[in-house]
Amino acid sequence: MSKIDLFLILLSFSINLSLAIDDECYMTVPEIGKHFGYESEVHLVRTTDEYILELHRIPCKQNEKCDRSSKRPIVFMQHGLLADGFSWIPNLANQSAGFVFADAGFDIWIANSRGTPASQKHIGYGPENQKFWNFTWQQMSEFDLTASVDLVLKETKQEFLYYLGHSQGTMIMFSRLAENPEFAKKIRHFHALAPVATVSHIGGLFGLFGTKFLTYAEILLGRLPYSPLSIPRTVQKMISYMCSRFFMQNICTLDIGFIDGNEKMFNQSRVGVYLCHTPAATSVKDLQHWIQLVKSQTVSKFDYGTDGNIIEYGQPTPPEYDLTQINTPTYLYWSRDDILADTQDIRDSILSKMNKTIAGSLELPHYSHMDFVFGTHAAFDLYPKIIETIQDDYNKYRITRMHKLKKHL
Repeated sequence: MSKIDLFLILLSFSINLSLAIDDECYMTVPEIGKHFGYESEVHLVRTTDEYILELHRIPCKQNEKCDRSSKRPIVFMQHGLLADGFSWIPNLANQSAGFVFADAGFDIWIANSRGTPASQKHIGYGPENQKFWNFTWQQMSEFDLTASVDLVLKETKQEFLYYLGHSQGTMIMFSRLAENPEFAKKIRHFHALAPVATVSHIGGLFGLFGTKFLTYAEILLGRLPYSPLSIPRTVQKMISYMCSRFFMQNICTLDIGFIDGNEKMFNQSRVGVYLCHTPAATSVKDLQHWIQLVKSQTVSKFDYGTDGNIIEYGQPTPPEYDLTQINTPTYLYWSRDDILADTQDIRDSILSKMNKTIAGSLELPHYSHMDFVFGTHAAFDLYPKIIETIQDDYNKYRITRMHKLKKHL
């Protein structure tokens, strides 16, 4: 076979691959929104440590021309580890949280943490520089979340928002609320899907890394201190193509399950689309931080070792986040079948420490970790409950505010 023949074969395969992959694989979150009939916006956020993030907004219902200046309750959606904003719109319009909440009349803002494809920008250097990847969820909480929430409230001219977080997205908020009472005033409710604080009883691949293979994981990750944790885009699209084939769909779902649990509620016909966007990039250091927490059984900042901690924090051990300091009304949504957000960890680190601020706790049967955002059942047995809770609270707030205004007239 000549080099020309080989080139033509590879070119033909590439063309067929491109034609076979679902169009949504090539779309950004705003483009997918428009694809389903939703007005979508991109907003850039500059953090105080100079990262440039993208926030994606869905301000109106499907096929609605809404008045953007009108006051609607804001729902801020924060994705988890190895995910990005796509995790809120992975299914059809009537099955995806971002679209379901928009159709309920909310102003939707979807976050993309530093390192994800939409947020790989920095004022001083790009993702090709190792300095870019020197972060964990600790910096996402301190810098990304703060800057993003401030921009949303400034753009909408409102005083507070409702926060919906999944997995690492809950840890980001737990740590911020515990550390900054002033920031907490901006969060009306905290709705935590598959909540994670301590991960002492975590299962799946992360559990193996944090317990049985801890030494090997520490050695491996220690040699890649500031590197991206990602799959090349071309490889990801090839995986997506293979997994979109009918005979491969169940196998690919099991592959996801090896990391996160045995997903039962995925739309099998969209597995290829899922894998085109997931996993999303993060830093090796972020994964290393989680493995540290499995070992330490605490909710603490990144551990640089005794000498490094003294330099970084002024003490030999990393500071712990005190969840007893949280006063924001918090709603938990969890499942005994979730091997990452384990029920024992939820009881030990969240329920026991936040008893005074837990406004609601709902156990969902047979949900895996990813089913809370990718599962099609969530659209009728989870999201409506959250929507009703937010709508009731926002209506009460408006009535109370009107009464106060009348008293001043």
